[in-house]
Amino acid sequence: MHEEFGCFMRIIYKKDFRADFLNIAKEGKMRAKHTYLILLLVPALIYSTAFGSDTKPFDNYHDMTGDEVVNQPVTLPPYQIPALDNTADLVGDTSLVGTTWYEGQHNGTIGRMIELDDAGYLHFAWMNGENMYATNRHIYYNYINPTGVQGFPGTGYPVESSTKAGYNTLDVDFDSRGFPAFHWTNQVGGDYMTAIAVDFSPTTGTFVTYEAPPVVGVPEIIWPRMQFDSNQFIHILSTENPASGLAGDPQRHYYTRGTYDPILYSISYEQFEEVTWTMTIAGDVATSDVSDRIAFAWTYCRDDGFPTPGGEYSQRNNDIYYLIDEDGVDPNWSQAINLTDFLPPDLSFLPDTTLADMDTIRAYTDLSAFFDQDDYLHIAFTTPSFFELEGTTYWHASLIWHWSEQYPDDFHLIHDAFVDWDWNNVDCGAWNVKAQKPSLGQDPTTGYLYCTYQVFDVDTLALSQPGFPSGEIYISVSTDGGQNWAVGTNITNTITPTDAHPGDCLSEGWLSMAKKVDGECHIQYILDRDAGNVTQTEGTWTLNDVIYHNVPVGLISTTPLVPQDIPFHVTHGGTGVEPDPSVQVSPIQFTLSQNYPNPFNPLTVISYELRVASSINLTIYDINGQRVADLVNGRQSAGLHEVTFDASDLSSGIYIYRLETEGYQSSGKMVLMK
Repeated sequence: MHEEFGCFMRIIYKKDFRADFLNIAKEGKMRAKHTYLILLLVPALIYSTAFGSDTKPFDNYHDMTGDEVVNQPVTLPPYQIPALDNTADLVGDTSLVGTTWYEGQHNGTIGRMIELDDAGYLHFAWMNGENMYATNRHIYYNYINPTGVQGFPGTGYPVESSTKAGYNTLDVDFDSRGFPAFHWTNQVGGDYMTAIAVDFSPTTGTFVTYEAPPVVGVPEIIWPRMQFDSNQFIHILSTENPASGLAGDPQRHYYTRGTYDPILYSISYEQFEEVTWTMTIAGDVATSDVSDRIAFAWTYCRDDGFPTPGGEYSQRNNDIYYLIDEDGVDPNWSQAINLTDFLPPDLSFLPDTTLADMDTIRAYTDLSAFFDQDDYLHIAFTTPSFFELEGTTYWHASLIWHWSEQYPDDFHLIHDAFVDWDWNNVDCGAWNVKAQKPSLGQDPTTGYLYCTYQVFDVDTLALSQPGFPSGEIYISVSTDGGQNWAVGTNITNTITPTDAHPGDCLSEGWLSMAKKVDGECHIQYILDRDAGNVTQTEGTWTLNDVIYHNVPVGLISTTPLVPQDIPFHVTHGGTGVEPDPSVQVSPIQFTLSQNYPNPFNPLTVISYELRVASSINLTIYDINGQRVADLVNGRQSAGLHEVTFDASDLSSGIYIYRLETEGYQSSGKMVLMK
């Protein structure tokens, strides 16, 4: 849509306040959490629509470890060969490097699963469910030599012989040796732990695995992201599997540094150290090729009280933090910087939640960290919508952003997937939004940056039988260090048939791009033959291809993405209407206190102090913006005042009390729990 217009402004895609929470408030599911959403539109195209089901409540999903028993139906190969028009415009070339019954390669950030080494070898690693239900699940490896010949054609070779392993990343060092990182267990029902394998005779598949040391009191530190630095140390960022196994429980990131001994072909580790808490497995690690610098990035939940045990925290309400360690030796986690620092709700704007929500996007569950050839850190990440006061989000709308250390005050848009937010309610499934999973790389010859990412085709005529959309792989290029990005090129262009049966879908996902672009972008992904993630009980078990896709950079569009300068934060205001300047929101004539008790049932006391005698209104609103009570309406003397509010006739939920007097106003939020 944006390419069609020359004049744009930043607004909040938001429905009218009185419709905002209709469904969720009626069900009594309103949460006192933070939720916002920011979007872009043409001034003349501010939509006015009926919003009945364009949002959904926040969901917390389970993190998959690979040990889950998933009794979904099985669809056996061979699968129907797609019609020619189902692969209309493939960009570049593809080849089969392996297969897997277990399509869901990662829960959040994917990291690197493919790398191009200095000798011209391409290295691949993936999680291979060897049989239906993936009861046998292992890490597999393959490579392509500089002449284009695969080491293990179409199948790959197992990296380890453990009881079970999965969720791998990969880097390459020490004379073209592949180093897959993953978690594994050597006991049926045993705990998983981070491990790294080394191909001690390069490109032969002769791997030896070394497990990282355990941490007392933390049964499983798994899902590793790893990279070698310029001094050939291994930097590993893993994540705790909450002992409770409950979706939505806080979990911790842990870091360790490994050292490879090329004489003994062995890996030794330092003790894991705690990094931070998180609600999503979005952490990533980046290392510089031209200095000692290393960097880490992760999401941190913004909910009140996080990570205090016993709280209910959202996986959707996150900022991104990053840390750069200049010497790669002793990262100081306390020096991490809040990159996104989203603006929280401002209750003084209530009952207008369009204004009060402030920023209405949040970081979710994926990001890509990368150092370029000039030693600048880059981070690409995904932001779905987030309405904090409402406790809702749009079904799949999202934006992919880029930030760089070179231009630290700016965020630049890579992909806009908000164009159908107001009418398309297709659910992309657990952990998914429409555009997501960015993977950054650079061509050192030109200095151009490339970002590969996934976009779901949410056309209602291209869904699987259960209603899940199929993914496509896109690439965008920036020729100026990330300040401007081109319109994404769909490199797969596959079309899933209407109401597709299991085996008939063509859904590309779980992509990873090699950091080095050498005139071609090198990408690995899964071609899922039944859309959805079967381990999240979406779709059926199918045998899926592991695809290598190489795309010459000359085939990638350089048409500029319009607009380029979308503000990342509201300024305010989202609707294009600024607050009335005659109404000051800083209450210098009075002080309004938090009601007590809060939460309450059914009585609570609202206290306020007037500096001078004033005519005031103290009014109660429900979360739909409807006035439910007028507590005070008249002139009062200076001093401290208390008013008891009786909510006996009201239902549970969030209520707003607002005090207004002679050009000043202030609001507070209270929770009625019956």
